[in-house]
Amino acid sequence: MKILVTGGTGFIGALLVKQLVEQGHVVRVLTRRYNVAGIAGVEYVQCDLSHPESVFTNMVSGCEVAINCAGEIRDATKMHALHVTGTERLLKAFKNSAREEGKVKHWIQLSSVGAYGPPSKPGEARVVTEDSLLNPKGEYEVTKTLADQLIMRHPETSFTYSILRPSNVIGSAMPNRSFAGLISLIKKGMFFYIGSREAISTYVHVDDVVAALMLCLRHPDAVNQVFNLSNDCKLSEIAMQVALSENKNAYFVCVPEWLVRGVSKVMSTMVKWPLTDSRIDALMSQTSYPTSKIETLGFKPVVSIPSFAVEYSHTVE
Repeated sequence: MKILVTGGTGFIGALLVKQLVEQGHVVRVLTRRYNVAGIAGVEYVQCDLSHPESVFTNMVSGCEVAINCAGEIRDATKMHALHVTGTERLLKAFKNSAREEGKVKHWIQLSSVGAYGPPSKPGEARVVTEDSLLNPKGEYEVTKTLADQLIMRHPETSFTYSILRPSNVIGSAMPNRSFAGLISLIKKGMFFYIGSREAISTYVHVDDVVAALMLCLRHPDAVNQVFNLSNDCKLSEIAMQVALSENKNAYFVCVPEWLVRGVSKVMSTMVKWPLTDSRIDALMSQTSYPTSKIETLGFKPVVSIPSFAVEYSHTVE
């Protein structure tokens, strides 16, 4: 099978491309990078999805599946052009190619549970499923959700889709350093709970994300479906296992929310302070994302988050 992958040189995309090649697929990667030292046998095409003059007709030609892993996570001013406009134009070219080639083509979209938005108040216990109302907050979450809606908007006989919404994706090569910061605090004995010891960590390992994308590629019951993906655990499980692996005291104090926010507000005016309001919200979160829907396809997350945290802690000072 010939497969088009966008974002195929990124954290998730690169591992996905490797898996596709190992399973015998022909892969074409669209990337903004020049002179990519990639995987042998993979066709790398330099292309910026967000550029208005990019032409996608030849790029989608002959590809039976498109897997869109492209994402801008840093510069909010570039998110709409990439996530919405770029997706819309590539999607149009892909659908046109399906009609012209007389084939049913499948689009797999890597999205985010951010589509459901935050709880109404920090620390509120809630369960989010694929049927939960969409309420994205923040440019990344809003634009990724708009892209999802573009994909689902016009069902066609020659076009099908699967949308995967993972929570916070982690792995050894992850570019985001927030997980490393958490592990570092635990190792130094500086970690503490905020408001409650019942906080839930909503992470999923990159290997499980790739496995879920591969399932969307081959399973007939993944067609025209949205799947949430997370491997939730208690924050206390991560803290305890990392502390014990370092032969440190695994008991951490619980500090009232009002005190943490008050101190953070003062300290942030004086020094570079790591505890932003959004970070405090995350450390208090009691949101869970069950994976029962994708589990009906035979999927189950494999990588334990607390166990990975212990492994990853060896690389963090």
